[in-house]
Order: sequence, then structure tokens, then C-alpha cells
Amino acid sequence: MKDLLAAYKTAFNRCRYRLAGNQKLSLKDTFQYLSDATSADESFDVYGSGELINGFEEQVAQLLGKEAALFLPSGTMAQCMAMKIWCQEQGNNHIGLHPTSHLVLHEQNAYQALYGLSSALIGDADQVPTLAEMAAAHSQQPLAALILELPMREIGGQLPDWQALVAQSQWAREQNVRLHLDGARLWQCPGAYGKSLAEISALFDSVYVSFYKDLGGIAGAVLAADKGFIDEAKVWLRRSGGNLYSLAPYVVAAREGLAEHLPQMPKRLDNAKWLAEKLNQLPGVTTWPATPQTNMFRLHISTEPATFFEKASAWMQQHSLAPITPPYRTEANGLWCELTIGEAFDALPKEDWQHALAEFSKAVLAN
Repeated sequence: MKDLLAAYKTAFNRCRYRLAGNQKLSLKDTFQYLSDATSADESFDVYGSGELINGFEEQVAQLLGKEAALFLPSGTMAQCMAMKIWCQEQGNNHIGLHPTSHLVLHEQNAYQALYGLSSALIGDADQVPTLAEMAAAHSQQPLAALILELPMREIGGQLPDWQALVAQSQWAREQNVRLHLDGARLWQCPGAYGKSLAEISALFDSVYVSFYKDLGGIAGAVLAADKGFIDEAKVWLRRSGGNLYSLAPYVVAAREGLAEHLPQMPKRLDNAKWLAEKLNQLPGVTTWPATPQTNMFRLHISTEPATFFEKASAWMQQHSLAPITPPYRTEANGLWCELTIGEAFDALPKEDWQHALAEFSKAVLAN
């Protein structure tokens, strides 16, 4: 099975056209793009100081409606730091996390091992957390801070409805619980809520955003909050080894990605809804959720994985089209995939994608 999956990934990566994600540039082309995007009078930042990085921090702070912002190498660093700062302020090291939080699933519990924090897991792993679940956890052991992820990646980009989110924010402030936004993919949310980034961020005490997941950056993140919080975050950035001599390449890539991709996010939500409708018409295929709330969703295919990999690899090699991303999980009679609709979708008109899906279905999904 491993060999078949590896062959599928190879065939996928060699395709000229991909249904999901952004266009991939070679390393050489990426460096050339960044060079062309840099003006002759711009200079490297030095340990977080300089017009390049500080100007971008101010831009993102204004976009999110916050007083200040700090550029960091990674979201893993950003969010653990945020939790530590809020816990120190509160004199309480207990935080609230959803079971699918990035801090739980993908960071080897760094918030515990490195920062000495404990947590309550709030809500069901397959559902958006509710106010009642937050209140119940707080009543058992008071929370210093609570992380909410918007959108929630592990459940297909789902979101709480706006009124529920407002109520959760109000409750947190009434209970003196600091509310932090895991906004790794926050750029997807304005189209879903019909609200600006600043209006969404106003419900939270601190916000983290990423620049490579939707915006095509190399790496990098921003923490945004009030000035006192960001001043403290700069201390923790130094303690954490994240105050690199220069972050210039990451800043330029983030700046250009923000300018290029953010205006396209509403259209990508429309494309995701269109695509999910077409996918749900194919045999054995269902999307989660049925109608995407953001421009990402998950996909389940009822099929025998080995047979699927063999047929799909051959089809992709023949057509240089990649309709289905490599799965993140396989089962005896099915597989799970994640699709995030980006600029790659625009390389072909919808009619061509619809035709490709029909042909893929005949060749690969039909019994």
C-alpha cells in the first residue's frame, strides 16, 4: 500500500493542473519572484527592527483592527507564547483547547512541555465547540485563556455561526477569560461571515495568522493584540529563539502573498461550493461539510484504496490533471482527503473541471 500511495503522490505532483491549492513555483522561480517584488531601497530587518518588517507589522495590525503586531517564524511559536502571556497575566496556567487544536495534534504538546501549561479539552472532536461546553469546563477548573480556531481545519473548515461566536466572546469577557484566535486560515472567514477581518478579530483579545497556508508565503506568522501584549511577546520571542537576525525573505513573501491572494478569497469560497456540489454527485463521494462554509473542506471516497491508487495514478499520468489530493487517512474501504481551493483552480474554466471530474469518475470510481 505504501508503494501505491507513493506512486499516487508522484503522479499528483507531476500534473500540470491541480484542482486544489495554489500554483507551485520552483525554488529558483520563487527567489526570482521575491527579488522582483523587492524595491532597490528596501533593506534587511535586523533582529525584528527595520522598515520592511515593522511596516508590514503595522499593515497587518491595521487589517486586523489591533493596536500592534509582531512577525514570527512560526505559528507553533506564536500560539504557545500567546497562551503563556495570558496565563502569566492571570496567574493561572490552565487553558481551554478543542480536541482538534493544532496545539494538541501537531505540536507534541509544547504548551505543556516547554511552557508549563495545562489544558481542558472542550467539545466533541467532530463538532464546533459550544458556549455550554466552554462554561462547563470553566466551572470545573477556571480557565485563564481559551483558543478558538476559525475556520476549524480538522472538521472541514467549519465555523460557529456569527451570533454564537459573539455570545462566546461576550461570555469570555464576563468571566475574565482571555480569548485567543487561532486564525491560521482566518483569511477564509470574511466571505463566510460577511464581516471584515477587523470585525472578526474584535471578538478576540489576541489573534494569530499564518502566511503560507492560503497566501502562498514561505513561512511566518503574526501575533496581533494590544501594545502591552506585543511588548511582552517580543520578550518571549527572544526567549524562544525566534528573534532571528533577519526574517526578510519571509516578510517579503508574506507581503506579496497577502496582496495577491486575500482579494481572491470570496471567489474561492464560491468555487469551493460549486466544486463540492459536483463532487457529491460522483459515486461514493461525499464532502464534509456537504456545503463548504469556507474555501476548504474534507472529502470521503468509499473505495478500496489500492485499486483507487492504481487507477487514479494511471489516469493522472495520462491527462496531467489532479482532481483529488493525496489522502491524509486511508481505511479498509475508503479514504479521506482535504481540499483547499486556491489559485490553481483558476487555471482551467469550470466546464473543463466538470468534464475532468466526469471522466475521472468513469475511469476510477465506477465499479
